[in-house]
Amino acid sequence: MPVPLTISDFKMFRAVCEPRYSDAYLIYDRTGEVVHEVQKFFNDVRVLSATPNQTAMQSDQGALALELGQCRLTSDKPDSNLETFARHCKQYFDIVSDCFDIKVFTRIGLRLLFRKTTTSLDESKAALNSLNLLNRKPVRRFGAAEHPEEFIFRWEGSQIGAMLRVKAETSKIDIILPPELAETGSDIHKSINGLVLDVDYYTVAPVERAQWDATAWVPQSMRTIKREIDSILEG
Repeated sequence: MPVPLTISDFKMFRAVCEPRYSDAYLIYDRTGEVVHEVQKFFNDVRVLSATPNQTAMQSDQGALALELGQCRLTSDKPDSNLETFARHCKQYFDIVSDCFDIKVFTRIGLRLLFRKTTTSLDESKAALNSLNLLNRKPVRRFGAAEHPEEFIFRWEGSQIGAMLRVKAETSKIDIILPPELAETGSDIHKSINGLVLDVDYYTVAPVERAQWDATAWVPQSMRTIKREIDSILEG
């Protein structure tokens, strides 16, 4: 009999927080001001690309995106309780809101990705099938296979919504070294097999900026996500 999984069997490897707002046309005049302010709070800020509607930045604290109708902070090395990540979110979103005069967020989303690493893709698929998320009998579907390789669930109410994606997958990492480093070592190619939980937890109703604090909402939302995932995995 398969051993039941819990969220503690998975490691969080990415956290993304994204507030959306009505098109902020001040982006055409104040993107430089946003970058200037970001450099005061974030380390080693580099502008990767910049267009009138969209700017991408990278820092030690994560990747920052600035767009006409949304902004975003992504960390591929989030702290386990997301308190540090939440603090960085507040710093960045306060800068954008002040510069663009944003009063209301139309949607706030927190996306967390967790992975249980396995030795092979087959092991990942076996772990997925052992969850029996739909309590169904194995039947060959569409002439393809008996077992699905991915489940997607969505729940949405008047205030909060959530989407959960559960998938067995192989992630590939390919790093091509620049010519000046090629003599010191070969390019890096790596595959990671695992069972991945991808959760998008988001607000449905508009949220007034003055009533939202990322330092409280992000860690609290993470605790809710972990609690609900455990309940789902238990069946």
